[in-house]
This record gives sequence, C-alpha cells and structure tokens, in this order.
Amino acid sequence: MIEFKVGIIGAGNIAGTIADTLNKLEGFTPYAIASRDLDKAVAFGTEYGIKTCYGSYDELLADKEVELVYIATVTSTHAELAKKCIDAGKPCLVEKPFSYNLQTTKEVLDYANEKKIFCGEAMWLRYVPMMRLTLDIINQGAIGDVRTVIADLGYDLKGIDRLTNMELAGGALLDLGIYPLTAVFMIMNAPPVSVASNYSKFPSGVDAYSTIQISFPKGKFATVVTSILGELDNRCMIYGTNGRIEIENINNPQKVRVYAPNGEVKQELNLTEKHISGYEYEFMAARQAVIVGRLETPENTRTNILNMYNFTDTIRKTWDVIYPLPGEDATAARDPQVRRV
Repeated sequence: MIEFKVGIIGAGNIAGTIADTLNKLEGFTPYAIASRDLDKAVAFGTEYGIKTCYGSYDELLADKEVELVYIATVTSTHAELAKKCIDAGKPCLVEKPFSYNLQTTKEVLDYANEKKIFCGEAMWLRYVPMMRLTLDIINQGAIGDVRTVIADLGYDLKGIDRLTNMELAGGALLDLGIYPLTAVFMIMNAPPVSVASNYSKFPSGVDAYSTIQISFPKGKFATVVTSILGELDNRCMIYGTNGRIEIENINNPQKVRVYAPNGEVKQELNLTEKHISGYEYEFMAARQAVIVGRLETPENTRTNILNMYNFTDTIRKTWDVIYPLPGEDATAARDPQVRRV
C-alpha cells in the first residue's frame, strides 16, 4: 500500500499521540514534524522516527511531499494555521476545537470551499466505531424512544496553562465539553429548543466547571457536566422508553452496555484488537475525502462543525467568557433556537 504522508504542526502531547498512531496505521506515515523550535522538532522526530524536521511551520507547508497536515497547536492558533494550509494547497485536519468561535471557524471553512481544499475537524468521537455502533443500536430501537441523555467529562487539568489562559482560548467547555456535547447532538439528531447553564470560572476568566441542561423537540432532555478541576465519571447514559445504554469514557468510548428495563445487560460492546488509539479512524476518513476530492467527511460535516461553535458561542456569551482574540467582539450572533431559560 502506498504510504500517505502526514505533516504534523506542533510538537506537544497530542502530536505525540498522533505520530504514534500513524506509525502503527497501515497506509500512513508521520512524514514531517514542525515546531517553532527546531531543537524541539528534532527531539520529537527522534522519538517518533520522523526524519523530516522543521523549525518553522512555513517550511513544512512548502514541502511538496506532505499530503495532509495535522494541526496540533493551541486553540487560539488553529484558524490562522488552517488558512496557511489552504494557501499552500495542503489538505488539513485541525485538532479540536476547530477554532475558538463560530466566526473564525466559518471563515476557514468558507475559504477551504472557495479554494477547493479539504479542511476537517479532528473530532474523533464522530468517527470511532463504538460510537457509530451505539447509534445503530439506538436506531434499531433496542431501548425504545430516547428520552434523556446525561454525559460528563472531567479531569484535573487546572495546572495546564493553555487551559487556564484567556489569550490561548482556554477553558473546560472548548477543551472537554465539546465531547459530551457532540455525543448528545449525535444521539438526539435534532437542534436544541432551549438551554440553561451554571458555571464557575478561574481567576483568569476562563470557565472551569459547568452544567448545561438542554431541551430538544418532543420533550427530550440532556444534561452535560464538564470540569477541568477534577475527575468525573466520564460516562454517557442514554435513557429510553424500553431500557438504557451506558458508554464508558465518552471522549473515546471503551465499552458500551445495553440494559433491559429490569437492569439486565442485553448486549456489551468492547474495543477490537485492531483499535490503535481512536485517532486512526479520522485519518482514514480524511484520506478517503482527499483521494476522491471531497471537501468534508460524511462523519463530521461542515454543518456539524458550524452548529457546535454556534452553540458554544451562545453558551460562552451567557457566561461572559469572551477571549481577547479576533472575532470575539461580536461573539457570535446567537441562534434564536438556542436561548437561555
């Protein structure tokens, strides 16, 4: 199989996970790494077996061998770097969150469409088979009609600067909250009717902990809890009229159990031996899109991406979490269908 050459921008922890995944994924190779510090890029390349190392992002983008770029830098830089990839004619996957608000996200996606270059968000939850299988089970009526979803995700991350820094677009909502929110939107498959929330902030002004309650059409409800103050259950519970489903580790599902109304386990799904890290599925989908000339993947469409940051903008506006970054002076026109109650 011909190796698909991936260039990675940013040499932090997530970039390491990506490089390790690509090294184990048939048909892909982590071809190049770029950091603003050449020594850091070389050290990263040595650790992950990457021979092509650059001390600037522009050098990587000028490399004709790079077929797909993975942007693994801090959130505040995602939109700018995605535009640079598009200018260089390089398809790209952008680490979640795609950007810090709807305006910059839409600008990038519009630009990608104009230039006819693939640009997607690496929201792996929309790609992993465990989540896709869960949706199949729901659609087959295994638990009847879904009525309520409760999902939470939290870790002790309060010592990490990029998450507590307003200038880097930090906060629990954009770093962690979009995982349980994505799960809720995938399961409900309908626009919210209303939303209410409570939150707490760090002294820096970014959100640290929140509870978001969302109502959907036909009397359906969801609750999402997110924290970077400490560990939560990190589960998703889906309650239907004829049973329930439990997903362990909602940002990267490890196990799914389907329960009958009496509490008996009817079905259990576990990771297969072929599973590497969970990131592999988004790369396979991105390569397929690039090969056939699609500008988005069917798993995570432009509409999915824009709807998420319309929602998070709305939430942040009610919290008065406004980043000192371009486009934030008008943080997003609020969707009239998503209102605080």
